[in-house]
Amino acid sequence: MTEITKKIGIAVKEILKGNVVALPTETVYGLGANGLNKNAVLKIYEVKKRPHFNPLILHLYGIDDLKKYAKHIPEEVYKLAEAYSPGPITYVLERKSIVPDIVTAGLDSVAVRFPSHKMFREVLKQSEVPIAAPSANRFGRISPVTARDVYKELNGKINYILDGGRCEVGIESTVISFLEGKIKILRPGYVTAKDIEKITGNKFRENGKRKMENGKEHFLNKKKYLSPGLLKSHYAPLTPLYIVEDLSALTRISKQNFYHINLSGYKNLKSAASNLFKEFRKADEKKYDFITIQKVENTGLGIAINDRIEKASTGTIDTFIGKSNSYLV
Repeated sequence: MTEITKKIGIAVKEILKGNVVALPTETVYGLGANGLNKNAVLKIYEVKKRPHFNPLILHLYGIDDLKKYAKHIPEEVYKLAEAYSPGPITYVLERKSIVPDIVTAGLDSVAVRFPSHKMFREVLKQSEVPIAAPSANRFGRISPVTARDVYKELNGKINYILDGGRCEVGIESTVISFLEGKIKILRPGYVTAKDIEKITGNKFRENGKRKMENGKEHFLNKKKYLSPGLLKSHYAPLTPLYIVEDLSALTRISKQNFYHINLSGYKNLKSAASNLFKEFRKADEKKYDFITIQKVENTGLGIAINDRIEKASTGTIDTFIGKSNSYLV
């Protein structure tokens, strides 16, 4: 049986014992282990059923720790860190040999970030080790934003969940690559392309497809992804999720047992992002036949929200209706 605790000391002991423990961050809950302990990191993959070609993010306490694990760090990283770290931004850099291959999926790069959640930071401070941590859920499933979410996902698979309340941001960090002298946004997140432009002067396309990616720049080959969150299917509820481009399509399925997630009901995009995975999980637990959702405006933080929606979706509702005329009213 997994125990939910608010005692930071318990989490620190678990990390130093070589165990995994669920930890709160400002983005989503993470499944943490000592990032320098190969056997401990292996447990992360085992608990999540995560493929080994998918690298992990190494969480550090402060910017002074960066040079211990990464090399050839460009000045732009320090400028961005001054503006947005600790916070929901991850930097992909050339790694030093001290970082185990299992953390980086054998890549010559490492993804690092500085979480801002005070409890996670205290665990980092007291344990004095970098913590490797993906989201604390089964691979491909909805990211957890509360300790109770983690419990539902991983009860019996880990000893402890450190309860730090609900995650404020609610979606995973922005991931930026600085490899080969180029700045690329690998995964959109809370820190937007415009935020990055202000600091680096590097221009990205407004729609978020940026100079960022053409779909092939995400990875070196089919089994070498540069960062987490790049697989086509991710963050998904067990219930099929369909994207609605035109809300009038809902009238054609009005008699069916489905749930529509209305993100426009939130006061702004920050609130919508914070509640996105909560909405996914709530709808999933109601045992509807399917879920529908409309994407938000594809600018700023909306790019990150739409990225999660697309990766969680089964397809569009129009495709679904076309395949199943029995759902027409």
